[in-house]
Amino acid sequence: MERIFSGYIKAHGYAIAAASLTFGCIFAVNVIQLENFPHSARLFEIDGDGEEDANSDDDIDVDRITAGDTYFRMQPMGQLIFSLAWVLAGTIFLLGLLFEKKKTIMPFATVFAIDWSVILIRHLTRLEHVSFQELMFSSGTAVLVVIPMYVGFTLAALYRLFDLRARERARQVEENEDLENGRKPVKFILGDELDDSWIS
Repeated sequence: MERIFSGYIKAHGYAIAAASLTFGCIFAVNVIQLENFPHSARLFEIDGDGEEDANSDDDIDVDRITAGDTYFRMQPMGQLIFSLAWVLAGTIFLLGLLFEKKKTIMPFATVFAIDWSVILIRHLTRLEHVSFQELMFSSGTAVLVVIPMYVGFTLAALYRLFDLRARERARQVEENEDLENGRKPVKFILGDELDDSWIS
């Protein structure tokens, strides 16, 4: 039963790592594309008269900018930073699952906590436009509650599992060393050892 339970927990860990790597790579490639990234640095183009031209063909159409697009997390540079962080943390987490190293869980948990906090702050800013009741019973709030619980419990269970596995391996190593030491012949010496170096 313990092996089935540990396999079940690790399967959830693999799913989380695969999701973070997949979406991190997708968003990173989407940002790096030539039609998106060059236009992220500026919203307006200054014409020859020194005035800002909002209708330039080389810039982002201001009419298409929403509140979400002006938020740092959704801007191209912010999206690229978080995507690369997810790819790095997901790779470390995946290696940690393969080798069962509990220290590799912390980078992934840190990136998840930071990203979740940023998205939570953005979600709470909606209170300026909607009521508290509408915000609490929205689908976004449900996602912000369910996903952290799922990921958090999975990471905690994996940390506990890897800690127990590490203790078991350490105990087995100690037992093997004790067995090896016990099998070695014991040399008993009564008194001082005879010095026979003078015999040629």
